Amino acid sequence: MPIDIQVIDLKEMEYRQAFAIQEEIVRGCDERIYPDTIIFQQNHPVITLGRSSDWQNLLKSEEELRTLGIDVVLVDRGGDITYHGPGQLVISVLIHIRDHSLGVHQYLRNLEQAVINTLHFYGVKGERLQGKSGVWVNNEKIAATGIGVTHGITRHGIAINIEPNLTHFSYIIPCGISEYGVTSLEKLGINDRNVETIKKRFLEEFNKIFNTAVVAPVWKEGDY
Repeated sequence: MPIDIQVIDLKEMEYRQAFAIQEEIVRGCDERIYPDTIIFQQNHPVITLGRSSDWQNLLKSEEELRTLGIDVVLVDRGGDITYHGPGQLVISVLIHIRDHSLGVHQYLRNLEQAVINTLHFYGVKGERLQGKSGVWVNNEKIAATGIGVTHGITRHGIAINIEPNLTHFSYIIPCGISEYGVTSLEKLGINDRNVETIKKRFLEEFNKIFNTAVVAPVWKEGDY
């Protein structure tokens, strides 16, 4: 039987606020008040550093970045440094990983596969690179992963580059990998980049891979 999952769409908001909402929902999931949850969001420009980040991969000072309108935030996820901003679809996935009989490694591969399948609808061949996380197209990253697991509940997730400002990625060494670039659907020449359609496609693929079924949201915006 499929596992219930609610979908929350935060549209575009400041990263710190979106993260606070994610944490509130994680607590509700831990108490079984909320079902498994997918959160869609786009963020105001922000650079986030995970637990294993090397500050040398931040190529501008925090003061310079804030002058450019880019925030810098430390987060409790795996992975190194990454950028989020308008035109990038951030997908946070909060699931009870044991309910899905998954380990962390397989969970990540499944999450990547949902994006690979989504890209297929646009004629884009996404793939994995040996020893690297995320989804790649022609050796350039189009989707970055970074997760945390607390009390068996996943947090954070994957971000798909639809049409972000790719110049902002030049202010960092994305994920600490200097030898590969970053791409987007826009850079690949995909004209049909409707975000709502991409969300729908991703949900369809996610539900098939994770055996989930979307239910009416239990969490409401007024809960926060």
